[in-house]
Amino acid sequence: MNKSFFIVPALILASCSSDSDEVKQETENSQPSITQQSFAIDEHSQAGSSIGTVSATDADNDELTFTINSESGLEINEANGEITLGNTLVLDYEASESLPFTVSVFDGKSIVEQAFELTINNIDEYELLSDTQKGTIAYYQYLTLWQAPTNSALSNTSRWMQPMRLYLDGQISTDFRANVEAVLEEYNTIFENSDFSISLVASLEESNAHLYFGDTNDIDGLWDDMFAIIDGQTFSGYAITSNDNSVLSNSRIWVSSTLPILFKHEMGHALGFGHSDKCDTENSFMCSSIDANHDFLEMEKMIMAYAYGNDMEAGLTEDEIETVLANKMFLED
Repeated sequence: MNKSFFIVPALILASCSSDSDEVKQETENSQPSITQQSFAIDEHSQAGSSIGTVSATDADNDELTFTINSESGLEINEANGEITLGNTLVLDYEASESLPFTVSVFDGKSIVEQAFELTINNIDEYELLSDTQKGTIAYYQYLTLWQAPTNSALSNTSRWMQPMRLYLDGQISTDFRANVEAVLEEYNTIFENSDFSISLVASLEESNAHLYFGDTNDIDGLWDDMFAIIDGQTFSGYAITSNDNSVLSNSRIWVSSTLPILFKHEMGHALGFGHSDKCDTENSFMCSSIDANHDFLEMEKMIMAYAYGNDMEAGLTEDEIETVLANKMFLED
């Protein structure tokens, strides 16, 4: 019997591995960690001054990149986290005692944020001023607190918080009006960076200041309270201004001469300034005895500009004047 033999070739089975088997699974990334810290610096510190370095760690030892919110005005070294003051940042304790900021850290895969607050240390600006600046502050106190012997000293400063609208009355000639307009232009130049100004109006009803030009006797029956003061005296002008909690609001001014310096002087009183002690050689416009050669001193222009700055409050005490003005002067340098 014949037997047939069949040779069955061996099948070699080969399989291809899937991609997922060949790619090594990455380990899970650990986020960076930012340490909560305290930061502080003196007000008025210079641009570029360091406030410290943000501390951050990463469990994977990844390279870290630091960023900071730009609106803070602070800058950060992206490699090491050191924070410095930006070129436009002004730190003023009197305006704000702290500055919030946010730092972000990126490890190449994930980013984390941390909020911080920079404490601004107060400094005594007055002690850092020049003798000239300190002298300006002392004279500001002298004028605004009416410290001259010819005045009754005040405890607080006074100022107008709205523009002055001046009505002219009495024996008003073309020349007198021209002199008044010229003096007001000088005043308004001093106040050019302020919302305060002085303007002439056509009627008493729309005014909050009334200027009368005439003789002493003309005031009798017009302003009895003022006449009681000037009657029989040697005054050539006088000013009375309503004062409500250090805010001046309505003024009555009398002058008996066309000399511009007389109106300039009485307007100074109406604005809240007392008599000057700079009279022997410097000829201040606020000397109690005035002369045609008296005028604004440059220091007085500076003082009036400060006194009527938009951010200058009414009712400051002597100590508060020193603090506020010293800070302003320091910021201006």
